[in-house]
Amino acid sequence: MYQTSYPTNPHHSTAFDQEPAATGVQTVVVHHPTHTVIANETRVSTAGPGADEECQKRPCLRAWLTILSIIGSVAIVLIPVLILRSASSSEVQQVEASIPSPAPTALGDEECGKKRIKITEICNASGLDDELVELKVLVNDQHYWPKQVESDCLEGYGSYGYDRNTCLVPNSSLDGSCFTLRNSIELLFGGDDTIDEQIKVTLHDTDFFWDDIIEIFAPKRDWYLPNLCEKREFEFAEQLYDGSAKIKMVVDFGEVQNPCGVEEDALLSGLNDAATALENVQLGLLEYARGTEVGQKYRHLQRQRQATTQRRRLIFSLLATGFRVMAGAVSTGGRSFIKLFTRQTRVGNALSTTADMATIGSILLGSPNSYNNNNNEALLEKVFDRFDQIDNQLDNIQAQIKDGFEEIKLAIEEEFAEQKLDEWITFRLGVKLREEYLGYTDRSHTGSSRVSHEETFRQTCNGDHSPYNIFQVLYSYSCLDCQRFSSGKAQQYFLDTYVNLASANFETPVERVLWFRRSFGTVIIGALTEAIYFYSVCLYGTKDDGQCGVADPVWDTRLAEMGDALEEVVTSLGEAETRLE
Repeated sequence: MYQTSYPTNPHHSTAFDQEPAATGVQTVVVHHPTHTVIANETRVSTAGPGADEECQKRPCLRAWLTILSIIGSVAIVLIPVLILRSASSSEVQQVEASIPSPAPTALGDEECGKKRIKITEICNASGLDDELVELKVLVNDQHYWPKQVESDCLEGYGSYGYDRNTCLVPNSSLDGSCFTLRNSIELLFGGDDTIDEQIKVTLHDTDFFWDDIIEIFAPKRDWYLPNLCEKREFEFAEQLYDGSAKIKMVVDFGEVQNPCGVEEDALLSGLNDAATALENVQLGLLEYARGTEVGQKYRHLQRQRQATTQRRRLIFSLLATGFRVMAGAVSTGGRSFIKLFTRQTRVGNALSTTADMATIGSILLGSPNSYNNNNNEALLEKVFDRFDQIDNQLDNIQAQIKDGFEEIKLAIEEEFAEQKLDEWITFRLGVKLREEYLGYTDRSHTGSSRVSHEETFRQTCNGDHSPYNIFQVLYSYSCLDCQRFSSGKAQQYFLDTYVNLASANFETPVERVLWFRRSFGTVIIGALTEAIYFYSVCLYGTKDDGQCGVADPVWDTRLAEMGDALEEVVTSLGEAETRLE
């Protein structure tokens, strides 16, 4: 039992809550800061005036020691933490430094953020285990390939499936090798649309009992780099092990382009020029064959009984005006047919002339990619509008050619020269080639129904009665020097025949000239013009040759030669008229 004594101090008060218990432990409450209380082993010391004086003379070491102890403990804990944090920060800086900066671009982040993806190949798809796989590909559960089975499915692989949305592919072409998706299209991701965290690509084999399916995912973090304006190819696999099914996916940036990659404004402007050039020819031929004003002047001069020489001079001055209008529209004017179609210079050696745009417009009509996204479908409607304008001018020229043949029949019946013209112009050019062109360019077609008409048109463009071959025959009938196309003057008697017919069947020079223009002249100029236009819109080679965006020097040379030949024919017709005076 502990005994505690408390000295008497008049300045302090002490209080006991109770008397000491039998155990010898008592609880003491001390109301002075210098007193110490230890519970259960109570030792209370009361410092008097001497203790206060001692504390005033030296610092309170205990307080300082406590503070220093706390500081030391904190330091021991914080120093390792700071060291680890410093090392971690250094490592992050090194990783960031090792990541290459995105390639700079002049197009801006908005353009780079629009990504065009295209599935080009599927590899190692052994999970589709039929001998003959009815294959289709879906992207995010939407049908992706094939779009046009007639053109997308290769004949060597068994054409297309029964439901016309699959291609028949031998399993040997899929197992352990890569199979190219023919005519696969671009899909736009980004821009105003939210991109999912991953793209799901499904390889689907349609079976009688149950379908085989392989799903491959392309995580957004791997292919969507919004600040990178660069075309890249990625591979994504079904599993991580070697030999797993995989796809190859090309990612480009910017809006989805039309299949030929030509700017819309340039394409539409070129097709407008084509329509204008044909309209100029039609109006030029109209003036060329116009005879009312000339006939009135002629009769007026007859009544005045003027001298024959003066009368002839005035009459042929009026006739010359119509000829100059025709020649200006066809060959010599600033925006004549020949200059617009055959003598334009390409900008930066890129396809940019009127004839180039006519070619590209024609190719777009048969491209499967033209029918598979909203941008291309909107452009296609504008292209069809321009071809409608062109076809209206072709109709007008064809009507003039028909009238020309009616004029010919006024003078001759079953004549050999008329029959040959009729064969090449009415049938070869006007019926076969033009009808096949109209069948191909008909806007009521779907992408699938156009395929067979496209093949027919392509065969004619590359056959014996192509526009180029028709042009050469008609040139040989009406040339002046006849040195082009190695034709010579063997067929020049056609021109002489019509000059002689005019002289034999009409009394006055005016009547002879007007008949010659309305018949042979109109027929030849109209037909040669149509042949040049059809040459520019024809489909050459095979569907896989990739005519878009590639200049063909042979095509260029032939087109220029046709322009020079048409100009020569205009001159030849003018020379022939001098023999009708």
